[in-house]
Amino acid sequence: MKYSPLSFWTPLALGLTFALTCSRAQAQNWDDRPDGFAPIGISTDGERPTDAWTFSYQHLRTDGSGLLDGRGQVTDADVFADGYGASPHSMVRETHSLNALFGYNPSTSLLLTLPFLNNEVAMRTLSGPDYELRSTGMGDLQVAALFRLDHDEDEALHAQLGVSLPTGSRDERGTTPSSGGISEKLPYSLQLSSGTLDLIPGITYVKRHESTSLGFQAKEIVRFTENSDDYQLGNVALISAWVSRVFKDDVSGSLRLGYCHEGRMQGQDADIDPNLSPLHDPSSQGGDRVSVWAGINYIETGGHSFGFELGGPLWQDLNGPQLEQDISYGLGWHYSF
Repeated sequence: MKYSPLSFWTPLALGLTFALTCSRAQAQNWDDRPDGFAPIGISTDGERPTDAWTFSYQHLRTDGSGLLDGRGQVTDADVFADGYGASPHSMVRETHSLNALFGYNPSTSLLLTLPFLNNEVAMRTLSGPDYELRSTGMGDLQVAALFRLDHDEDEALHAQLGVSLPTGSRDERGTTPSSGGISEKLPYSLQLSSGTLDLIPGITYVKRHESTSLGFQAKEIVRFTENSDDYQLGNVALISAWVSRVFKDDVSGSLRLGYCHEGRMQGQDADIDPNLSPLHDPSSQGGDRVSVWAGINYIETGGHSFGFELGGPLWQDLNGPQLEQDISYGLGWHYSF
């Protein structure tokens, strides 16, 4: 079934309507609690007061191994039987993000996010030596505005509207045993940019109780056109729901459920041979994942806070053959003043 952005936002609106009818909780000083910020894997969880700043750093890493086609396991032999010259064996994907959030006025905050990416994939061949593909560098710069829709002492609702600027490289290259020492263009998932100006709408709701908090966030990366290399990455929809519990004045724990939908690619880069591996094949991109995360937050006096999350997939349905995700973690730091 073809994915439509409208089908994503309709149930979201219904869910928020229900959430906003919940009874109010006891009023508290939210900024002094360790669950005053969301689990570290969640970005843009709240706006700032006028002229206030929050600087933050996030490090997210995902490891993967094994191949899925849909929800079924496939082997390297299956990949070679399909006519590919190499098969992906394992991967590491890392994102280091620097964020600056500024309270522009009582109802609007401005966010700037600069990501640095590191991607590594180990490849196997049918008869030649194994090899590794790698790309490292700055990703696409994101600029967003956060709009306060509702803000009380025990709950908050804000919308996000942002854009992703194609500042990353889309010409990452490397050599393989079959390239004869000539640098070839790396596959799509190892490029550092979509190459297009993308829209990022989102909405976040947080409900606060005496020693617990509940949160919900939905975001989408919407791509409208092909880039100059004649392909268009699929839209990405992200949904998260979490519950946090305060254990001490400075420590809280969280449990988060996340869903990610990545749409199919359209088009093809003429410089990327789709027969080299499934990574190079436009038809083997995207899919759906459901993951669960456990996290901890810690706050210090002076505006500093720290977070850590560890998670893994509960269910994956991939447009394969494609590497499945194994384990992920995130850690980060916030400083507000």
